[in-house]
Amino acid sequence: MANGVNNRSQTYTVARAMQRCANCGELTGVIGIFLPAGHETLEIDPDAEEDTTAAETWEVVEAGAGVFYVEHLPQAVQFRLRQLSQHYYIGAGDVAGRSYWMNHCSLCGASQGDFELYCEPEGAFMPMSAEAAGSIQLHEVLEPFAAQAVGYAFAPELLDYAHR
Repeated sequence: MANGVNNRSQTYTVARAMQRCANCGELTGVIGIFLPAGHETLEIDPDAEEDTTAAETWEVVEAGAGVFYVEHLPQAVQFRLRQLSQHYYIGAGDVAGRSYWMNHCSLCGASQGDFELYCEPEGAFMPMSAEAAGSIQLHEVLEPFAAQAVGYAFAPELLDYAHR
């Protein structure tokens, strides 16, 4: 993959929400990364020769999406994320023992699983009501974004109700 990157965009949004820690049961702040419509994903052609550039094609996506199970972030993006949360850093995940950027409880330090945040109904970044979406804060970052992410999900329409 091109420089360890499979998602890129001219801008990105950091969502901030509260989530109940599965370990200690207390509310903790979490952040999530969302890309706007028009971002690009790297598509790999499984039938192309491995050593050719034809095996990789950047595709424009016409919908917003969340990226998670993030394995690589450039220094500039890491810096921005650290400004919004001291509890988002690389940790060992449950998925095949891989390490990736994840949220950690601000009280007990336990990792907060990305699947629960992005993919489970009523997870921090999958609100099921306008009220739940209204408690999410969105911070648009007008800087380029690039990442190697294993998880990718189209952004829920209800994020339109989140606070900017």
